[in-house]
Amino acid sequence: MKLFLDVGAHHGQTADIALDPRWGFDTVHAFEPASSCQNILRGYRHRRLHIHKFALSNRSGRTALFGAGLLGASVYADKRRLDPAGAGLEDIDLRSAAAWFLSHLSPDDDIYLKLNCAGSECDVLEDLLDAGLAGWVRAVYVDFDVRGIPSQAHRQAAIEERLRAAGVRYSTPADTPGVAAWLERHCVRSRLGLTAVRYHLGLHRPLYAWQRSIAHATLPPPLFRWAATRFGAMSRTR
Repeated sequence: MKLFLDVGAHHGQTADIALDPRWGFDTVHAFEPASSCQNILRGYRHRRLHIHKFALSNRSGRTALFGAGLLGASVYADKRRLDPAGAGLEDIDLRSAAAWFLSHLSPDDDIYLKLNCAGSECDVLEDLLDAGLAGWVRAVYVDFDVRGIPSQAHRQAAIEERLRAAGVRYSTPADTPGVAAWLERHCVRSRLGLTAVRYHLGLHRPLYAWQRSIAHATLPPPLFRWAATRFGAMSRTR
C-alpha cells in the first residue's frame, strides 16, 4: 500500500495535495484533534481520505490543546501562536505514533509522512525512533515548530541528529518550499486516469475550501490572515 500520513491536517490543505491522483496514494490518513477543524475535514468527499480525530504523539491519553482551531494550536502552552487573542482550549485525545503504526501499517507499505503539528513533531519522531519504526517511512516532511516553543526548542537538534543516524530521509520548509515540491522530489508519479478529471474540477472539496482558496488568491496576506482569524473557521474555537 502507498500511504500518506498528514499529521496536523488542520483544514485539509495538505491532504488535498496528497489526494491528487498523480501521486498514487491508496489512502491519505489525516490526523486532526481540533473539533472545529474536523468539521471542515468531514466536508471532503473522497473515498481515499481517512480522518482520525486525535493527535499522534509519544504517548496515549488525554491532554489540553491550546489555541484549538488556529494554525498555531499546540499541546504546549508556551507555543507562540498565530493569534493568541481569543484562542480556544480543548481537551483532546493523544495516540502513541508507534502504537498506531504497529496496529495499522506494515514495513512493506510505502509511507510518506508530513508533520506540521506545532511542537508535537518531535514527540512523534521520538516515538518512532525509540520503537525502531522510523525506517518504515520512505520520506518525511517536517516543520520544526519547536523553534517557537521555549520549553521544547532544544529538542530539534537532537531529533535531527537521530534521524540522520537512522538514515531517515527528511526535508523541512527551509530546504523544500512546500509539500507539493517535496512530493515532486521524492514520490514517483502514477499514471493518470479519469479520476484526475474529478480531482482537478475540485468536486471533492467542501465549500469552505473554495472560499478560502478564493480569499487567499485575492486578498493581501495581512488582510487574509485577519479575516481568517476573525470570520473564518480559524475563529471557531471551543
